[in-house]
Amino acid sequence: MSFLQWNCRSLKNKKLWLHQPPFTTSEFWVFHETFLKADDRLSFPNKIFFRTHRNNRTGGGLLIGIPTNMFRRVIFENSQDPNLEILAIEIRSHTFSFTIVNIYAPHGLDITQVQTFFSTLKTPTFIFGDFNLHHPFWGGKTSTPKIEEFLDWLNQSQFSILNTSTPTHITHNFTSSVIDLTLCSAALLNEVCCYVSDCTFESDHLPIVVSWSKLANASKYLKTIYWNPILRDSHTFLQSIADPTVEIVTEKISHTININTKNQILPNNEYPPW
Repeated sequence: MSFLQWNCRSLKNKKLWLHQPPFTTSEFWVFHETFLKADDRLSFPNKIFFRTHRNNRTGGGLLIGIPTNMFRRVIFENSQDPNLEILAIEIRSHTFSFTIVNIYAPHGLDITQVQTFFSTLKTPTFIFGDFNLHHPFWGGKTSTPKIEEFLDWLNQSQFSILNTSTPTHITHNFTSSVIDLTLCSAALLNEVCCYVSDCTFESDHLPIVVSWSKLANASKYLKTIYWNPILRDSHTFLQSIADPTVEIVTEKISHTININTKNQILPNNEYPPW
């Protein structure tokens, strides 16, 4: 099984992507900045969702999606602090349990706000977050003000960071950074593998996929995108519409990409060398 971490920067206009890999091949979803409100409906086959919502400002919002056949309970939630959103779920299987923590810190994570809670986590734990912390240790070009406290805590904690220097955030002017961090209990380090997707799926953040061998690895897939019909149909659509809006154009082009994308799951671990 695998976990998919993603700052989706609004989920409403991106639901189409949830029916494509790597979303369909990941059993657990951990989304930041969903922009969903409490009355927004969201459903997906064989998944139950736990969500937080920002009532004091636009934006924010966390989501954890879990298979319906697993026992789960919320162990911590904070959504009203403008500098920190956090949602933690404990999951139990027949023979073991583990915890998923989802964090969004828009102004940079202040580790002093959560280190007491982190110290209480005794089961194997995965921490997924848009920490908005920069440091050369994981490929950053600068260091943010709160980073030294975070590094001191990390060096003394029971957690290890899975990020490499692969960027997780791409800005509109194509500069990149690593601000979406993935941590796990140090005891799990040899049981997990992690990679960053090469597609933002219309966000400005790249999804991160973590596989845990204790739960069996997720299937790998081969994705083929047919760009000629996408460009042709998009050009035809843009010429034919009289008064385009961002929502209409986004939905139409997303649909065009979807129907011209082929995803082939590779069976029996017969994966190409690349």
